[in-house]
Amino acid sequence: MHALETAAVVTVGTELTIGHRLDTNGAEVARALVNAGYSVREMVSVPDDLQAIVAVLAELLSRRALVIVTGRLGPTHDDVTREAAALVVGRTLMRDPAIEAALSARVSVHRDPASAISLLHQADVIEGARVLPATTGTAPGQLIEYAGHTLVILPGPPHEMRPMLHDVLRDRVASAPPVTLKCVGITESDAGHAVLPLLTTYPTVDLTLLGGPGEVDVILVSTTGDDVELTAAAHAARTALGDACYSTDGSSLAATVIDMAIEREESLATAESCTGGLVAAALTDVPGSSQVFRGSVVAYANETKSAVLGVDPALIEAHGAVSEAVAVAMARGALRIPGATLAVATTGIAGPGGATPDKPLGTVWFAVAHAEGRTTAEMHRYGGDRTMVRDRARTTALDLLRRSMLDS
Repeated sequence: MHALETAAVVTVGTELTIGHRLDTNGAEVARALVNAGYSVREMVSVPDDLQAIVAVLAELLSRRALVIVTGRLGPTHDDVTREAAALVVGRTLMRDPAIEAALSARVSVHRDPASAISLLHQADVIEGARVLPATTGTAPGQLIEYAGHTLVILPGPPHEMRPMLHDVLRDRVASAPPVTLKCVGITESDAGHAVLPLLTTYPTVDLTLLGGPGEVDVILVSTTGDDVELTAAAHAARTALGDACYSTDGSSLAATVIDMAIEREESLATAESCTGGLVAAALTDVPGSSQVFRGSVVAYANETKSAVLGVDPALIEAHGAVSEAVAVAMARGALRIPGATLAVATTGIAGPGGATPDKPLGTVWFAVAHAEGRTTAEMHRYGGDRTMVRDRARTTALDLLRRSMLDS
């Protein structure tokens, strides 16, 4: 099979290049392009500068089949994307009477005549362009065919951009969309070492690794659109990753836990200290979780651990709140929640204070308790700040629920 058509994404806005706003459009457009069967080779952000935009568009359009630009199609002084695009393709801007008439209805809300005139600039269309009507907002997009390449300019606000992007790509579906194997309890390096050697058998498949708090996404991408080879590579990678891989269809770890609990007729509960309800929040974010999630106790204070979860104060005195004994008692206490058959508990030191020589920052104890009496516990130590420790502890707690059901 032939190589995929290449594409580039350009996001325009000084607020992006000075770090005042994150570029969410670039990621969304890139995903849409990949799902439409393009190979995205470049993503560039440029400031609100006419010559800078011209230079980037001219370079990219010379070597990419498709270039999609978002941002700066509005009515203000820094909205210069359509002017830059016209210069790149060497065509004039022409006022579209139908768009002008639609915009004129909005002119009355502008008291300053100059503002009204600026609004009408959005009716300027590059000669020969296909207009992409605005379904929300006022700025239409435009699609220009030029020297065997395609240039698309779209507005920046995501709710305005999204319908036009769908319109541009609606007739294209990738024959082999990327496959994401979601993994937990494995490092990026280990995931790479497990999968990369396999790909020598599948030369048209590329590997990308994306790490998160305690998780790794193993992303396989076909360079030719060969779905047979991609499917075979994904199966081999899934086998190599073993039970570290919890999802092949994009499902989150929490969603996987909920689905497993439904299938196995388990009812879940959590007892959380250092995670402060993050585990319960992740589970209840999943639609349908009410079928199996019974409730949570956020027992931050030692008194709450004892009064609500039934943790013996003597255990806390003897071992400390961050200990195997207390984690196990918390998990068993969570089984008091009516209907719960499987519970996970977390207790740890997220920082910045509270550490001791034998319990440094990032120390977290976990326990899982089953209604039939089986209990397991383990300790992890995480690096990073308070947020990173809590996020990784949430992931570990969810994975312990998953693994406990795998073993049952």
